[in-house]
Amino acid sequence: MRIFSRILSACVNFLFSKGEKIIELENLSSEEILKILPPADEPKSANTIALFDYSHPLVREVIWSIKYRGDKMLANKIGGIVADILEQELAERELYENFQRPILIPMPVSDKRRFERGWNQVELVAENVKKRFEDRLKYLPNQLVKHHHTESQTQTSSKSERQKNLNGSMRVLSPKSVESRSIILLDDVTTTGSTFAEARRALKEAGAGRVLCFAIAH
Repeated sequence: MRIFSRILSACVNFLFSKGEKIIELENLSSEEILKILPPADEPKSANTIALFDYSHPLVREVIWSIKYRGDKMLANKIGGIVADILEQELAERELYENFQRPILIPMPVSDKRRFERGWNQVELVAENVKKRFEDRLKYLPNQLVKHHHTESQTQTSSKSERQKNLNGSMRVLSPKSVESRSIILLDDVTTTGSTFAEARRALKEAGAGRVLCFAIAH
Protein backbone atom coordinates (compact mmCIF):
# COMPACT_ATOMS: atom_id res chain seq x y z
CA MET A 1 0.00 0.00 0.00
CA ARG A 2 2.90 2.37 0.74
CA ILE A 3 4.35 1.77 -2.70
CA PHE A 4 0.96 2.46 -4.30
CA SER A 5 0.62 5.66 -2.24
CA ARG A 6 4.04 6.87 -3.30
CA ILE A 7 3.28 6.19 -6.96
CA LEU A 8 -0.07 7.97 -6.65
CA SER A 9 1.53 10.93 -4.90
CA ALA A 10 4.21 11.17 -7.58
CA CYS A 11 1.57 11.10 -10.34
CA VAL A 12 -0.51 13.80 -8.63
CA ASN A 13 2.54 16.03 -8.14
CA PHE A 14 3.53 15.52 -11.78
CA LEU A 15 0.08 16.23 -13.21
CA PHE A 16 -0.94 18.97 -10.78
CA SER A 17 2.10 20.92 -9.68
CA LYS A 18 1.70 23.12 -6.61
CA GLY A 19 0.50 26.62 -7.33
CA GLU A 20 2.53 29.61 -6.18
CA LYS A 21 -0.15 30.53 -3.64
CA ILE A 22 0.03 27.12 -1.95
CA ILE A 23 3.81 27.36 -1.72
CA GLU A 24 3.44 30.82 -0.20
CA LEU A 25 0.92 29.56 2.36
CA GLU A 26 3.21 26.69 3.34
CA ASN A 27 5.81 29.27 4.36
CA LEU A 28 3.44 31.29 6.52
CA SER A 29 2.49 30.75 10.15
CA SER A 30 -0.96 29.49 11.15
CA GLU A 31 -1.79 32.99 12.38
CA GLU A 32 -0.88 34.54 9.03
CA ILE A 33 -2.90 31.94 7.10
CA LEU A 34 -5.92 32.65 9.31
CA LYS A 35 -5.78 36.31 8.29
CA ILE A 36 -5.62 35.48 4.57
CA LEU A 37 -8.29 32.81 4.12
CA PRO A 38 -11.89 34.15 4.08
CA PRO A 39 -14.12 32.95 6.95
CA ALA A 40 -17.18 30.78 6.39
CA ASP A 41 -20.70 31.94 6.99
CA GLU A 42 -22.05 30.74 10.32
CA PRO A 43 -23.56 27.22 9.99
CA LYS A 44 -27.23 26.90 10.92
CA SER A 45 -26.56 24.47 13.78
CA ALA A 46 -25.23 25.68 17.14
CA ASN A 47 -23.25 22.44 17.34
CA THR A 48 -21.38 22.97 14.07
CA ILE A 49 -18.34 25.18 13.52
CA ALA A 50 -16.80 25.93 10.13
CA LEU A 51 -13.66 27.98 9.60
CA PHE A 52 -13.31 28.97 5.96
CA ASP A 53 -15.45 29.76 2.92
CA TYR A 54 -15.19 26.76 0.59
CA SER A 55 -16.49 28.80 -2.36
CA HIS A 56 -13.25 30.79 -2.34
CA PRO A 57 -10.68 29.40 -4.84
CA LEU A 58 -7.76 29.62 -2.40
CA VAL A 59 -9.66 27.74 0.32
CA ARG A 60 -10.52 24.98 -2.17
CA GLU A 61 -6.88 24.82 -3.23
CA VAL A 62 -5.80 24.37 0.39
CA ILE A 63 -8.35 21.60 0.98
CA TRP A 64 -7.42 19.83 -2.26
CA SER A 65 -3.70 20.04 -1.51
CA ILE A 66 -4.21 18.23 1.80
CA LYS A 67 -6.80 15.84 0.38
CA TYR A 68 -5.14 14.76 -2.85
CA ARG A 69 -1.44 15.46 -2.17
CA GLY A 70 -1.34 14.56 1.49
CA ASP A 71 0.26 17.98 2.08
CA LYS A 72 1.52 17.53 5.65
CA MET A 73 2.99 21.02 5.83
CA LEU A 74 -0.38 22.63 5.17
CA ALA A 75 -2.13 20.06 7.37
CA ASN A 76 0.15 21.13 10.21
CA LYS A 77 -0.65 24.83 9.71
CA ILE A 78 -4.39 24.22 9.42
CA GLY A 79 -4.23 21.94 12.46
CA GLY A 80 -2.74 24.82 14.42
CA ILE A 81 -5.64 27.06 13.45
CA VAL A 82 -8.20 24.39 14.38
CA ALA A 83 -6.47 23.90 17.75
CA ASP A 84 -6.53 27.63 18.53
CA ILE A 85 -10.24 27.91 17.73
CA LEU A 86 -11.00 24.77 19.74
CA GLU A 87 -9.13 26.17 22.76
CA GLN A 88 -11.52 29.11 22.85
CA GLU A 89 -14.60 27.06 22.04
CA LEU A 90 -13.96 24.36 24.62
CA ALA A 91 -13.27 26.86 27.41
CA GLU A 92 -16.76 28.27 26.88
CA ARG A 93 -18.50 24.93 26.38
CA GLU A 94 -16.86 23.38 29.43
CA LEU A 95 -18.23 26.24 31.51
CA TYR A 96 -21.75 26.46 30.12
CA GLU A 97 -22.47 23.04 28.58
CA ASN A 98 -20.44 20.65 30.74
CA PHE A 99 -18.45 19.65 27.64
CA GLN A 100 -15.84 17.73 29.65
CA ARG A 101 -13.05 15.27 28.75
CA PRO A 102 -13.66 15.49 24.99
CA ILE A 103 -12.60 12.92 22.41
CA LEU A 104 -11.33 14.08 19.02
CA ILE A 105 -12.56 11.87 16.17
CA PRO A 106 -11.64 12.48 12.51
CA MET A 107 -14.30 11.81 9.89
CA PRO A 108 -13.56 8.33 8.51
CA VAL A 109 -13.03 7.35 4.90
CA SER A 110 -13.79 3.96 3.39
CA ASP A 111 -11.05 1.37 2.95
CA LYS A 112 -11.37 1.85 -0.81
CA ARG A 113 -10.77 5.60 -0.53
CA ARG A 114 -7.85 5.15 1.88
CA PHE A 115 -6.27 2.63 -0.50
CA GLU A 116 -6.69 4.97 -3.47
CA ARG A 117 -5.12 7.97 -1.69
CA GLY A 118 -2.93 6.31 0.89
CA TRP A 119 -4.19 8.53 3.71
CA ASN A 120 -7.22 10.11 5.33
CA GLN A 121 -6.78 13.86 4.86
CA VAL A 122 -8.75 14.66 8.02
CA GLU A 123 -6.40 12.51 10.10
CA LEU A 124 -3.44 14.54 8.81
CA VAL A 125 -5.01 17.65 10.35
CA ALA A 126 -6.37 15.92 13.46
CA GLU A 127 -2.97 14.51 14.39
CA ASN A 128 -1.59 18.05 14.57
CA VAL A 129 -4.56 19.22 16.63
CA LYS A 130 -3.89 16.44 19.12
CA LYS A 131 -0.23 17.47 19.47
CA ARG A 132 -1.31 20.94 20.51
CA PHE A 133 -3.64 19.63 23.21
CA GLU A 134 -1.20 17.03 24.56
CA ASP A 135 -3.04 15.00 27.26
CA ARG A 136 -6.07 17.29 27.50
CA LEU A 137 -7.75 15.70 24.50
CA LYS A 138 -8.17 11.99 23.79
CA TYR A 139 -7.67 11.10 20.14
CA LEU A 140 -9.54 8.13 18.66
CA PRO A 141 -8.88 7.87 14.91
CA ASN A 142 -10.00 4.26 14.46
CA GLN A 143 -13.27 3.91 16.35
CA LEU A 144 -15.71 5.62 14.00
CA VAL A 145 -15.46 3.72 10.73
CA LYS A 146 -17.05 3.91 7.31
CA HIS A 147 -17.83 0.25 6.79
CA HIS A 148 -19.04 0.50 3.22
CA HIS A 149 -17.91 2.76 0.42
CA THR A 150 -20.12 5.62 -0.79
CA GLU A 151 -19.61 7.77 -3.83
CA SER A 152 -18.33 11.32 -3.42
CA GLN A 153 -20.93 13.72 -2.06
CA THR A 154 -20.13 16.06 -4.93
CA GLN A 155 -21.71 13.50 -7.26
CA THR A 156 -25.16 13.92 -5.66
CA SER A 157 -27.39 16.87 -6.48
CA SER A 158 -29.56 17.35 -3.39
CA LYS A 159 -29.46 17.03 0.39
CA SER A 160 -31.92 14.12 0.33
CA GLU A 161 -29.77 12.28 -2.23
CA ARG A 162 -26.66 12.89 -0.16
CA GLN A 163 -28.32 11.63 3.00
CA LYS A 164 -29.59 8.53 1.18
CA ASN A 165 -26.07 8.00 -0.19
CA LEU A 166 -24.68 7.95 3.37
CA ASN A 167 -27.44 6.26 5.38
CA GLY A 168 -26.06 3.46 7.55
CA SER A 169 -22.53 3.82 6.19
CA MET A 170 -20.84 4.47 9.56
CA ARG A 171 -20.57 2.73 12.91
CA VAL A 172 -18.52 2.79 16.11
CA LEU A 173 -16.41 -0.33 16.59
CA SER A 174 -16.41 -0.23 20.40
CA PRO A 175 -19.38 1.71 21.83
CA LYS A 176 -17.76 1.74 25.29
CA SER A 177 -14.97 3.93 23.92
CA VAL A 178 -17.40 6.83 23.37
CA GLU A 179 -20.15 6.06 25.89
CA SER A 180 -21.33 9.26 27.64
CA ARG A 181 -18.28 11.15 26.33
CA SER A 182 -18.23 14.56 24.66
CA ILE A 183 -17.07 14.28 21.04
CA ILE A 184 -15.31 16.70 18.70
CA LEU A 185 -15.98 15.40 15.19
CA LEU A 186 -13.57 16.86 12.64
CA ASP A 187 -14.07 16.98 8.86
CA ASP A 188 -12.47 18.91 6.03
CA VAL A 189 -15.62 20.17 4.27
CA THR A 190 -19.31 20.33 5.10
CA THR A 191 -21.94 21.39 2.57
CA THR A 192 -25.44 20.12 3.39
CA GLY A 193 -24.37 18.59 6.70
CA SER A 194 -25.32 15.07 5.60
CA THR A 195 -21.95 13.53 6.42
CA PHE A 196 -21.95 15.08 9.88
CA ALA A 197 -25.54 13.86 10.39
CA GLU A 198 -24.60 10.25 9.58
CA ALA A 199 -21.52 10.35 11.81
CA ARG A 200 -23.52 11.92 14.65
CA ARG A 201 -26.17 9.19 14.27
CA ALA A 202 -23.53 6.46 14.60
CA LEU A 203 -21.95 8.14 17.62
CA LYS A 204 -25.27 8.73 19.37
CA GLU A 205 -26.37 5.14 18.76
CA ALA A 206 -23.12 4.06 20.42
CA GLY A 207 -24.02 6.14 23.48
CA ALA A 208 -21.92 9.28 22.95
CA GLY A 209 -22.88 12.46 24.78
CA ARG A 210 -22.62 15.88 23.18
CA VAL A 211 -21.18 16.02 19.65
CA LEU A 212 -19.48 19.16 18.35
CA CYS A 213 -19.00 19.09 14.57
CA PHE A 214 -15.98 21.05 13.33
CA ALA A 215 -15.34 21.59 9.61
CA ILE A 216 -12.32 23.28 8.09
CA ALA A 217 -14.49 24.71 5.33
CA HIS A 218 -18.16 25.25 4.51
